[in-house]
Amino acid sequence: MARPRLVSDDAILDVTRQVLAELGPAKLTLAAVGARVGLAPPTLMQRFGNKRGLLLAAAARSPLLVLRAAEEAEARNTSPLAALRDFALSAVAHIKHRDELDVADPEFRRHAMAHSAAIVDSCARFYLAAQDAGELRADADVPALARHTLVCTTGALQVWAVNGWGSLSEFLTEQLDLMIVPRATGVT
Repeated sequence: MARPRLVSDDAILDVTRQVLAELGPAKLTLAAVGARVGLAPPTLMQRFGNKRGLLLAAAARSPLLVLRAAEEAEARNTSPLAALRDFALSAVAHIKHRDELDVADPEFRRHAMAHSAAIVDSCARFYLAAQDAGELRADADVPALARHTLVCTTGALQVWAVNGWGSLSEFLTEQLDLMIVPRATGVT
């Protein structure tokens, strides 16, 4: 008979994300994650196979976390454009190190593509709500603007990673405002 799991996979993957944000992918170990959740590395190996399997499992959850973050941003804000800014900033709030996972790996790339699609879909929802609320011009091309928000956010991350200009949240806010304000109706 199998032992009952005292620590859920979701709890392990949440901790993996925290350890990844603190240490970066190169320094993340099964031992570091296991120490945080109270499990031995062999237990993590049983569940996820190895470090790569653990990171892939964490990456697979990414689109769901994006959707949850979008819902939370929407709940915290009455303005759709404020919710969009909040959402974009919360998406990068956990990033502490400049190194990132290699998206050349086909499995990580698949998860990164799903993550990107979730961001674009969430941004489009915010922009449509902003149009309905009169915050965004009615003639704004919402699908293009949603894709551009992904490009702006990802590009800001890359530029910040290289240059480290101020805090990430301040830099990203500036970039988002430069993109959104010209399309707004004056109410932001």
